[in-house]
Amino acid sequence: MMSEGRPDIIQEAQYIDPGLPEYAENPLISALPEIMDLKEAKKLLRSLPSFNEAEINIPPHIRVHAIARITTSFFQPLSIHIVLERKLSQMIRQGYLGKNPKSANFKKQLNNGYEKILQKDLTAYVHENVDSTASSMALFGVSGSGKTTTLNRLLSAYPRAIYHSDYNLIQVPWLKVDCPHDGSISELCLSFFYALDRRLGTNYAKKYGGSRKGIGYLLTSAAQLANIHVIGVLVIDEFQHLSLAKGGGSEKILNFLVTLVNTIGVSVIIVGTPQAMPIFAGEFRQARRSTGEGSMLWDRLKRDESWDRLVEVLWKYQWLSNEQPIDDDIKNVLYDLSQGVFDILIKLFCLAQSRAILIGKETITTGLLKKVYEDEFIPVHKMLAALKSGDPDKIAKYGDLKMPAIEEKMIQSFENQIAVQNSEEEKEDSINSEDPDKAKSIIKLLNEMGIANDIATPLVTETLNSNPEFSIMQMIHRITGMMAQDKKENKETSTKNKSKQFAQWQELPEKDLRKIYSDKGDKSMYSNMQQHGSIFEVEQLFNHG
Repeated sequence: MMSEGRPDIIQEAQYIDPGLPEYAENPLISALPEIMDLKEAKKLLRSLPSFNEAEINIPPHIRVHAIARITTSFFQPLSIHIVLERKLSQMIRQGYLGKNPKSANFKKQLNNGYEKILQKDLTAYVHENVDSTASSMALFGVSGSGKTTTLNRLLSAYPRAIYHSDYNLIQVPWLKVDCPHDGSISELCLSFFYALDRRLGTNYAKKYGGSRKGIGYLLTSAAQLANIHVIGVLVIDEFQHLSLAKGGGSEKILNFLVTLVNTIGVSVIIVGTPQAMPIFAGEFRQARRSTGEGSMLWDRLKRDESWDRLVEVLWKYQWLSNEQPIDDDIKNVLYDLSQGVFDILIKLFCLAQSRAILIGKETITTGLLKKVYEDEFIPVHKMLAALKSGDPDKIAKYGDLKMPAIEEKMIQSFENQIAVQNSEEEKEDSINSEDPDKAKSIIKLLNEMGIANDIATPLVTETLNSNPEFSIMQMIHRITGMMAQDKKENKETSTKNKSKQFAQWQELPEKDLRKIYSDKGDKSMYSNMQQHGSIFEVEQLFNHG
């Protein structure tokens, strides 16, 4: 039934011509959007962050927030994304061919589903020869490679729920759930019920869930709900968690999924890391037509022309005052550090911008990228090393390692970098400014520029006390300018002092070494001392003998 509380989610069916007669005859297919061409698919997938060159001039702490747009808004479609769109489009529509509400087979399927609930048995049926046209597919790839992001974008092109008044049914073109961490069947079924409740405003979790309900009842109820709401495709993410299941849990869930495809007629897409591959290679290949769609290995991006185009587009989104053109060295380092993992690439680029603003260089260099990687990506060093090795066993071992929460770190890093962890003595004795936090921030930056603490502290204290209104970057500029001037003045003073000293040595006795040194001019000290008779010739000893 339709929920009065969720009219925005459930839309009335609007039938179009899908372009093929077998599709046009099926209201479940003709109520879907038009099949996308290449241009439309790219438009759906592509996403670029808002960017205004004037924002380069805003304060650094605000620019860091602007850079964060990249983590949520940048997506550049590649060929593998288009392939997935084609597969998903075909799976939904082909699956519906065997579930036409105009046909007698549709009622037979509903009757069979009801019998399964009565018997609490997925194999129970009333009518024979109810063919399924559904299929299954698996999508494997390391964490952060973009599997889930791409699927979410593609699924967003389809309505969440469609009400067909002529047939009094609510169609759910797609539903996505996460596999439970412990491989529990009951938790998977509850996740399924909750997902439907959120979509339709129903209370299936309360009606069919509960600790007292047996596994058979939960599975058959879930299967029948998938039947009643003619779910086009069920996406189960984090499928690798099944490898952790005990007591035959994985086998039972796989049997359930096979039944969904072969008997209920629901297409299934499982998504997971390489750890999930052995599961799919085993029991799940029983699913009807699974070899038709097969599995996609969502590998990291390759170092090719597609990579170059991707990073060239990404490189344009810089909030830096000294942006430099991208070159092959930058492209190579970006790939070497990210190993083609899209999520790592994006976060590395964002954090590098934050660090460039922080240190006042306002430029991304290969050295800066390497430094940021070493400092901020420690949790994924082992995983990326495994990818770099190309060893399948190592990749599978680290395939499920979660990316660090770098979106938050990108904001925090700016604050963390400028927060100095001085000792209690330094806090009490070294800084006398009225704004100690600001002073410590500046000292930290000067330390990172190679200026020792004993030099930086008095300079910061003196300058900040004289110019309390200066920003951090103005302070850095003033202090480094002062140091350069001091160095020049010291050099000039040294030269003047040396000339004055030489003039004083000219008044000393002729045999005084300082007098000899001041008189030597372009000659060597040895020849000048020899001329003054200050060197005893060794040969005279031999001649004397």
